[in-house]
Amino acid sequence: MDELQRIAAAFPDLAWSRARKVTEGWDHVVVILDDALVFRFPQEAPYTEALAREVEVLDHLGPRLPVRIPRYDRVAPDGSFAGYPLLPGRTLQPEVLDSLDGTAREALVDQLAGFLSALHTAPVAGTPLEQVPPSCLAEDQDDVRSAAAAHLPALLTAAELDDVERILGEVDALLAADLPDVVVHNDVYSRHLLWDDDAARLGVIDFSDMSVGDPAVDFAELYEYGEDFVRAVHERYTGPADPGLLDRAWTYQRWIGVYMLTDHFDVGKTTWEVARETFDRVRAGRGG
Repeated sequence: MDELQRIAAAFPDLAWSRARKVTEGWDHVVVILDDALVFRFPQEAPYTEALAREVEVLDHLGPRLPVRIPRYDRVAPDGSFAGYPLLPGRTLQPEVLDSLDGTAREALVDQLAGFLSALHTAPVAGTPLEQVPPSCLAEDQDDVRSAAAAHLPALLTAAELDDVERILGEVDALLAADLPDVVVHNDVYSRHLLWDDDAARLGVIDFSDMSVGDPAVDFAELYEYGEDFVRAVHERYTGPADPGLLDRAWTYQRWIGVYMLTDHFDVGKTTWEVARETFDRVRAGRGG
């Protein structure tokens, strides 16, 4: 049974005239009906098992965050997929950010900083956030290190391999350090940020990798927009006081560059060209 058949079987009252499927994500197939309703279908058992938790957590967080987030209002009877009203807005690619005028950009920075601040300081005890699992960065680090050893020596120069090893060593040091533990989105980057020009509102999607970990991870991929943008968001951030946060965020961003190289071989969703572009950018430095 394909996704549309599953939707029709689970929600016989639901009618639509147009449907489009989005398969470019790592962990879910997404079906959008009439540009109004989003259904997410987990592709791996851990994400299916976590769906009920995600629904409950987002329902709890929705009124407490200064941005729009998904609010699931249709969950399949067997819990295998769920849907929510489409969040309006353009995907915040760097060129979209660059197109914003000063007023809109200021509003975006304020809302993004407010989102990270509210999420990172959200009370956990006695709330659905108690269900959020600990970070799996240590396990991911082991996988990346193994994949890097298996695939990268034939493709990278000696200097590049030295950089890979240096980056992995820096992450090992962070994993051994005593760092803040907060609820993090864990995948804050351009494809998960939506900017609604008409309402001047930010939307944040895809909370399926939420975990408890270092707040710096939620700043890491903001370096896609450049150092000045990251610093502007951080200046308005009122989360845990932490003078080393942006340095750690840059380390995690560099790690993502290595992760994407290995993901090309292990999962195949990332093309070598895109992975290589990210790796080259982070090797060029924070201002690169």
